Amino acid sequence: MDERYYKLIEHYSKKTIGSEDLTDLLIWVGSSEENQQIFRETLQAFEAADYSLNKAVNQQKNWSAIQQHIENSSVHPPIVKKISYRKYLTIAAAIMVIALLPVLYFNNFHSKEQEVIAYHEIYNPRGQKRLVTMPDGSNIYLNGDSKIRYALNFNTDKRIVYLSGEAFFDVQHRSKQPFIVKTGKVSTTVLGTSFNINAYPSLKDVTITVQTGKVGVLFKNKDKTAPVQFLLPNEQLSVNENNGQATKKHVNAIDFDSWREYKIFFYDKPLSEIAEVIAREYDLDIEIRSKALKSVKLTAKFDKCSVEQIMNVIAKLSNSKYTIYENKVIIYER
Repeated sequence: MDERYYKLIEHYSKKTIGSEDLTDLLIWVGSSEENQQIFRETLQAFEAADYSLNKAVNQQKNWSAIQQHIENSSVHPPIVKKISYRKYLTIAAAIMVIALLPVLYFNNFHSKEQEVIAYHEIYNPRGQKRLVTMPDGSNIYLNGDSKIRYALNFNTDKRIVYLSGEAFFDVQHRSKQPFIVKTGKVSTTVLGTSFNINAYPSLKDVTITVQTGKVGVLFKNKDKTAPVQFLLPNEQLSVNENNGQATKKHVNAIDFDSWREYKIFFYDKPLSEIAEVIAREYDLDIEIRSKALKSVKLTAKFDKCSVEQIMNVIAKLSNSKYTIYENKVIIYER
């Protein structure tokens, strides 16, 4: 998508778009089904991150101006040089957007009294896996030491889940009810798809891996909002929680949710991070008594192995030794 139209959608979502820019956006949206889809998906991603004005009064004032412009455009299309059919596209686009907006914005234009929202919280301890079936029928598989939180009125408006840790999501499709996963400053928005999110607090990156469908990922903090990134099957995005820097690559998505079947997969990961995974998987305390060993990177796969089997392989690959005493593992240099 052209960066200019991305910016127009951004201003549109904030209700700060100008009259001429709105006209250009309407024409662009109405010119193809692909642009309409991009418009909807990008707008949903902005909404997922609460990227809108906070004051209801300003919202209503700005939106009234936009509505007036659409009505004026429908009756008196703007005069544009060179392209005579542009006015017809403007009218068609305006009609399309007017039909779409009640679905996207209905709840934004009715100021409500602030209400206390009751949440349901589920924590899954280390060494366990847990399947949670949501009120909408979506399934969430929680990895060890992971937590989700969602409103008790989950089935109304947007379906929002807050995640700390790692989970695999199999989301029920609802075209008018996007499913949103919030992990700190990163929001992942979908309608119906399956994907894995790894967002343990000890990691600097939030990693989203898509197995089926399509998701939109948005990083937002007070100082910066990164462009929306869309992911398709077997695509993975790692977003730095501090600065929003994102890295996208193609992967075998099944590898990254194999933990659900008690399989462990590492690809070029430092031993310090691998130790954290093993500790969560087997509910152990692991100590690495060497700074050099902590940074050694390994690649390996384990299928329902015992701790001893895993540690034997790790010791061989990293040229280290280990001891196991009760629920503690100590790794040290040879």
